[in-house]
Amino acid sequence: MEDGIAVGIAARLIRQGGRSMLLLRGLRLLVGQVSPVRFIGPSATFVGLVALAFAAFTGKLDFSKLDLPKSMEDVAALTSAAGNAPAVQPVGLDRNAPRASDRIRIATFNIQRFGEKKSGDAEVMRNIALIVANFDFVAIQEVQSPQAMPIARLVDLINRSGGRYDASVSEPIGRTSYREQYAFVWDATRIRMVPDSAYVVRDDSDRMHRPPMVGSFETRIVPVPGRQPFRFTVINAHTDPGEVSPRGESNEMNVLDDVFIRVREYEYQTRGIMNVLLVGDLNVSTANLGELGQIPGMISVVGTTPTNTAGTKTYDHILMDRTITTGYTGVFGVIDFQRDYGLTAEQALRVSDHRPVWAEFSAYEMPPMSAANRGAAVR
Repeated sequence: MEDGIAVGIAARLIRQGGRSMLLLRGLRLLVGQVSPVRFIGPSATFVGLVALAFAAFTGKLDFSKLDLPKSMEDVAALTSAAGNAPAVQPVGLDRNAPRASDRIRIATFNIQRFGEKKSGDAEVMRNIALIVANFDFVAIQEVQSPQAMPIARLVDLINRSGGRYDASVSEPIGRTSYREQYAFVWDATRIRMVPDSAYVVRDDSDRMHRPPMVGSFETRIVPVPGRQPFRFTVINAHTDPGEVSPRGESNEMNVLDDVFIRVREYEYQTRGIMNVLLVGDLNVSTANLGELGQIPGMISVVGTTPTNTAGTKTYDHILMDRTITTGYTGVFGVIDFQRDYGLTAEQALRVSDHRPVWAEFSAYEMPPMSAANRGAAVR
């Protein structure tokens, strides 16, 4: 593929169940106003969209039924944009250091203004692909393209370089004309998405500028008698930096605690999943997590480690209730573009003003802590 973008070729319109959809060679696009866009690897086959009905919760945040596809108006723009993309040669992924079969690495990465311009920069895309391909699962914030083209380009580049990655992308979210998308990207040889599990939290009271995206996953493990795959739900969040002040009337950190608790209840009741991670660019330090940080057992793996590229602030987090998610091994890291990838300061900032944060988990389910051991887990 000379242009390096799988979504720009072999597109054809099909009808299924009375609805128009676009079948793309190697990828699947579900066009909807709320439904996440899903990109599937080369061996996948097309399946129809099934609307999800979510349980209703009382309170200010709830989950709504995802909208069905409504039109194909943006198909032409998607295909056209792909055709105009520059050639990006496959990158040399490090396949000489196989990952441990009994552990996975989950990361969060705010790729600053990840839109058409950045995803069209060959050097920047090579660096992003090298970083993302080091992890089994990455939650991405600040995608800026209504058709999710940057994620399509990223997944295609990784897969042409020898990987086998899939992705799910939200619709554009935001109160104003400036909108962003969330994305999940994962190694399909080690992680699978729980079918029909992606959704965006509904915020009828407008308490958050960008309500989080949620998705559930499980590991693809080597069978071991008596052991089950690690199943987890990820809440992908990007707060408004102007709405996280501890003294402000509208502090989004005091909304995310409601989101965490209700998502955990919902996922356990509907899918039996207990492990919930809240990840993303929260624009606050660990000390300023507000009511979110006051949930019993809640920890941020990064502590006080700086996560911005300048190395001066802690904005990005992987949060969990340590008494429930006992599969966390205690191993975590923050990627330094200059130290770990040999980039110059200018090259690092072209990638992002945020560093990726990652944490390691058992690939197998672990039992929750006993009540006697819970106090020692909280920090």
